Amino acid sequence: MESMTDAQLAVLSQGGSREAFTLLARRWEPRLQRFLCRTLGNEDDAHDTCQEALLRAFVGIRTLRQPEHVGTWLHQIAINLTRDRGRRRSGLRMVELDEAAAEWPDRSASPHEDAERSEKAALVRRVLARLPEEQRTAIVLREMEGFNASEVAAMTGVPAATVRSRIFYGFRALRRLVGEHAAAAIAAAEGRAS
Repeated sequence: MESMTDAQLAVLSQGGSREAFTLLARRWEPRLQRFLCRTLGNEDDAHDTCQEALLRAFVGIRTLRQPEHVGTWLHQIAINLTRDRGRRRSGLRMVELDEAAAEWPDRSASPHEDAERSEKAALVRRVLARLPEEQRTAIVLREMEGFNASEVAAMTGVPAATVRSRIFYGFRALRRLVGEHAAAAIAAAEGRAS
């Protein structure tokens, strides 16, 4: 079964094979977990949501119409769960992504390069966390998870043109937020120097 494609495993799962679904879930769990951590900003919430998404997928696998798009379908379930979570927690701000994703040091990099990369990654996570959920989701799925606009559209239930628009405006907001952060850092440094 290890050599089977995701689509083949999905078809077997639809026929009742628990072994096929377990293998399929094992393949997709790390990717879903990473996506949810980036989207929700909290490792514990991401883990819980990922497990719930996989459970819902197991229960609803027979509703999957296109087994070749099982990854898109799994992400769509996860997105719907994050929306539900957001509705339940209306008004609660997202936890800083710095707390959710520790950077593993690059053993080939110097300590200075490692620190600089970690600092840049932390900045990206902080500003990404400040984007509206729709823009953050579109950017994470497209730019970090590698899905194309049509796949993101299928996952989020909006037209591909809307996905591209969300990515465009999300990146514009990211550039503005990074600029604001840089200006604040310079002002703070100048304040310490005087």
